[in-house]
Formats: sequence, C-alpha cells, structure tokens
Amino acid sequence: MIRIVGVQPNENIGQEFVLLQNQGNMRINLRGYALIADSNLSDPPGLQNVFVINEDISIPPGHHAAIRTGSGTSNWCHKHDGYHVFHFFLGRNTPIWEAETTVHLLTPTHKFATKKVEVIPV
Repeated sequence: MIRIVGVQPNENIGQEFVLLQNQGNMRINLRGYALIADSNLSDPPGLQNVFVINEDISIPPGHHAAIRTGSGTSNWCHKHDGYHVFHFFLGRNTPIWEAETTVHLLTPTHKFATKKVEVIPV
C-alpha cells in the first residue's frame, strides 16, 4: 500500500517534493499513480494540475519515493537508516504544492486492454 508520508512545499522547486512510502508487504509499481492538491478539485476539476507518474518505478516494501517538482535524473539514493528512496522528477518550472493544502494520491484501479469489436449481422 502506497501512502503519502510527507509534503514539502517550497518556493524553490529544487526543494519541493511529495514523499511516498510503500507500507505494504509487496513491491509496488508506481506507474499510473497520480497526485492532485485539494485546491484543484473544483467543478470541473483542474485536470491540468493532475501529476501522473509515467515511468515504471518499482518500490520495495518499506522504501520511499520522493516525487520532486523540478527537473533532474530519476535515481535511487541510499538513506542512513538502510532504506532507499527513489527520486522522480515532474520537470515543472514553478512550485506546485501550497502550504496548508491537502494532497491526494490517486491509485490506478483499472487495466484497459485493446479488444477488436466484431459486428454480428442480424
């Protein structure tokens, strides 16, 4: 189970991130997970501010992923507690997360498969 364990808003995009942790017992791929702030849940929703993880990032149990606002090269870093954290970059030029807002993690729940539709004459 992936959970948000921290949000660090910052005017400096190099210091802004959302920290996720795999709190389950199995390795989880983050591809398709999305982040959105409460302030973007309007009617209609501000879909331009939904941030989808578009890479295959496999997070082992107990490990973290830092979803960073700025640009950089995605990579694993070793932490002092023996765990690792994966840094994923959204490539944005401006800060995303505001102080005192709630950030939601949307999980992919559907798998779509292409299927040819056959028309049966009546």
